Amino acid sequence: MRILIVGAGHVGSSLAKMLAVKGDEVIVVDKDAEKCSRLANEADVLALARDATDPVLYDEVDLPSFDVVVAVTDRDELNLFISTIARDYGVPRIIARVKDPSIARLLERIGVEYAITEPHVIAKLIEATIEGRYHAVELAPIFTGNYILASITITESDSSLGKRLEEVQFPREGVRIIAIFDGKELKDPDEIGELQSGYHVVALVRKDKLEEFVESFR
Repeated sequence: MRILIVGAGHVGSSLAKMLAVKGDEVIVVDKDAEKCSRLANEADVLALARDATDPVLYDEVDLPSFDVVVAVTDRDELNLFISTIARDYGVPRIIARVKDPSIARLLERIGVEYAITEPHVIAKLIEATIEGRYHAVELAPIFTGNYILASITITESDSSLGKRLEEVQFPREGVRIIAIFDGKELKDPDEIGELQSGYHVVALVRKDKLEEFVESFR
């Protein structure tokens, strides 16, 4: 598939790396030239340091030729703009990340396939805690069909308790940890020290690696 990802933050970069390994043609756009350079050095992707609000960009990259557009910048209004442009150009599949549920509903009305909202993800994590579900919890499907957005909850009996993420031997191929939910908010993995009981590890996981991902933390 030919995939355009707008936003080279932790989520966008992790997704781009996974899709590139899978063999998809991936182009990433972000106005931060340093992020683009780093991503281009780490994965077989074309990373463009461009302003996503510039309509000329979409003609230059031949937007109608893409199978999927993913908008994962840190600005809801920009992700809405990108999704609207993609829909106008006839891109068949559009995925967007937003914080405001009202914008998510608007995105769905204009034909966005999946609007992932932070409140929805957090609600699912809290629900898992209340119900005592400490196996993998599927938070959202990922458009390739081979990946899911999943989480596991750290418990007092886990071997990973008290360890830093880099010390846990989870599969590096097919798994990208994108956030840690500490019970109050989603945090970047780099902001977390030792894993504590009740922490939720949120990751993009290839389906055939899900069991191994869970067991590595147990």
